[in-house]
Formats: sequence, structure tokens, C-alpha cells
Amino acid sequence: MPSKILVIEDDPAFRKTVANILRHKGFEVATAPTGKLGARRAQDAPPDMILLDLILPGMSGLDVCQTLKQDTQTAGVPILILTGEDKDGQDIACLDMGADDYLTKPVKTDRLIARCRALLRRAQPARAEDSSAIRIGDLTLEHDTKTVTLGEKKFSHLTPKEFELLYKLALQTPKPQNRESLYRDVWGIEAPSHGSLKTVEVHVRRIRLKLGWRSDQWLFAISGRGYCLKEPDAL
Repeated sequence: MPSKILVIEDDPAFRKTVANILRHKGFEVATAPTGKLGARRAQDAPPDMILLDLILPGMSGLDVCQTLKQDTQTAGVPILILTGEDKDGQDIACLDMGADDYLTKPVKTDRLIARCRALLRRAQPARAEDSSAIRIGDLTLEHDTKTVTLGEKKFSHLTPKEFELLYKLALQTPKPQNRESLYRDVWGIEAPSHGSLKTVEVHVRRIRLKLGWRSDQWLFAISGRGYCLKEPDAL
């Protein structure tokens, strides 16, 4: 069954072009010309992925992203921001709001399709061999339910990308993993640019915030080597 992609874009010509490209590549496509309509369609019938413009009438793309990521029905749907407005720091703002990837227009067809396929792969249910729990001291990661347990407290509000990043680090504990390998393993492709690696940093920051960790607890930055996950008292 083909994956369904929702394109939320107010430019009718660009919306039609992207929809035709996706359909030609075998995807099922739904479209919406406004942020409000797009958010409603996503909530009524969650797609497998969303392509989202930032500059939309009424409800901005950032507001749509935040709304969908805070809704339990759509929180796990990967969102790829596709925008012609490339302001300094805007990619970080989008990632902080929960977006899974970010591309600026114009974009080559091959790159767009590669990013879509990578995001869809990462959103697939866990394979049987990946579904076992990992335990590190009082920390437990359950891949099948995407649940983190620390002591007696459970956390189930990490996005799929955040959980996958934490899980990959747990698999290698206490060995540090560099940003390039983490991007490749979690996003499914090689980082297209050095700037793209900021995505890893943003996700690390969000993981720490959601789990209430300081920079010297569990998830450590290793200068010149990347990140590692290990018990704080194991240092």
C-alpha cells in the first residue's frame, strides 16, 4: 500500500508540481492550501508524512507544526518543512518546534524524494530484532512502545526521531557517537551539509528538556567526538 503524503502549500502551481512528482514516484497524495485546513485534514486522517510550507494564510507553518506535534494522533507523523524563506536560524526554530527535516526551495526532485523516503523509513514500526528493551542502570528504553523509563517515572512523549537518537546512543553505550553517524543512522541518509548536523544538536537539546536532564546527566557531549549515553556516576 503506497505511503500517503499530505502537502500543505498555498502556492497552487508549486502545490500541483510537488503533488505530481510524488504521485509519479508512487505515493498517495493529499493537499491543503492553508495551514488551518491542512492541520484539520492531518488530524481527521493522519497521513504517513507531511510536506509543510512555512508562509501560509491564516495559520503559519510553525503553528501547524506545533499543533500537530502536540496532538497524540499526529505527533509521530514526520514533518518535512519545504520553504522559500531561508532566514538565519529559521531551520533551528523549525526543528525546535518539532519538525523532522528542513529543505529550502528550489529543491531538486531527487533530493526531495530521498528525504521523503528516509523520513518514511524512520517512521516505520520497529522490526522484531529491534523491539527489545535496553537497560542502563535505572534507565530503560523500550523500542516497541517508544517509552523511556527512568527509575519509577515513564516518559512517552519523545518524538520518533528523539527516541531513535537516544536508542542508537544506548546501543553503543558508553562509546561516543559522532554527529555524522547519528544523522546517517537516525535520518537514513548522509547529512547533505555541515549545517544539517545542527539537527542532531537540536534533538539532543529537546531530549534533555523532555527528560529533565542537565548537560552533565546521562546524555553527554564529548568534545570533538559527538555524544554518548551513560550513567552519570559512571564517569
